[in-house]
Amino acid sequence: MRTNLRVLISGFGSSGQRFFSVVRKWAPRCAILVHTSQATLTNGVDSTNSVAEAAAFRPDLLVICGSADNRFQVIQALSVPPSGILIEKPFALDFDQGLVLRELLKALGSTISVGYNLRFSPSLSDFRARLQRKEMGEILGVRAETGQFLPNWRPGRDYRVSVSAQAHKGGGVLRELSHELDYLRWIFGDIEWISATFGRYSKLDIDVEDTAHMTLGFAPAHQSRPFVGQLNLDFVRHDRSRWVVALCDRGSLKWDGISGQVLAYREGANRWELLFDEPPSVSTYELQWASFVDSVQRQASIAATPDEALQVLQIIEAARISDSRSGARVLTAGVGTKF
Repeated sequence: MRTNLRVLISGFGSSGQRFFSVVRKWAPRCAILVHTSQATLTNGVDSTNSVAEAAAFRPDLLVICGSADNRFQVIQALSVPPSGILIEKPFALDFDQGLVLRELLKALGSTISVGYNLRFSPSLSDFRARLQRKEMGEILGVRAETGQFLPNWRPGRDYRVSVSAQAHKGGGVLRELSHELDYLRWIFGDIEWISATFGRYSKLDIDVEDTAHMTLGFAPAHQSRPFVGQLNLDFVRHDRSRWVVALCDRGSLKWDGISGQVLAYREGANRWELLFDEPPSVSTYELQWASFVDSVQRQASIAATPDEALQVLQIIEAARISDSRSGARVLTAGVGTKF
């Protein structure tokens, strides 16, 4: 693909700024326009707060960042469809809005990818491949946990005005940490049912849930026996954590997302054994962007599709229903408008 492309980035919070850096590094000569509600940007960043001007830019590639309540503006204004559109997670505010967005995107005929960048983590990919090869035998269960104190997420920025802290922008641990639901599906298979409880338990000045506990019923992709997983998400812990442990019949396999390591605790062992150590220089965002551009060029399959992103939103909706029913088990397939 040529490198003198026109790239439009809609939204210029932390995600938009990160994509700006990735695109500029990838193709220093390409034209980048930022669509943002912020005041005029400096440091050589061309920007506009006009949706009409953004659409008139006629981008070859469009990156949609920012809050989930702002997905439609630029898309609906486009007169010429871009070759490719990358939409940050969550795909939409909720499942039904996601269905509308998917149909709108289908009409454009563009290559669409959803920004679940952790699929490009070399260590997570290694973890997944080992499980698919059944190195530790059949999977008996899954434990996963991700958490970090929200005010520490974005240093130098007031956490209270972030997307993460505001319900109407798509915040809360269920949507902000939906990476976990995406990669658990990607690794272990469809989530058939969920039992969930969540709420705001801290003194953080937010209007969203800061903690969620979920039990997930998997229909595994690589074995005949179903199994159950547990997932805990939070905005409150000061010891930053992101890990998954697969309990198997010949031991346990662990992915540590903070260290980028894969470890095994084999049957009869007395310690964890390091199997894979990810180089610290790896950028999942750069790998994601390279894959996105390649998929646009070849009009080939993409890493995370709108349908997969919709399934994540369906699971989140099922979790909300379960919580409203005191944690009762809810079948995910029956939630929302079926697709």
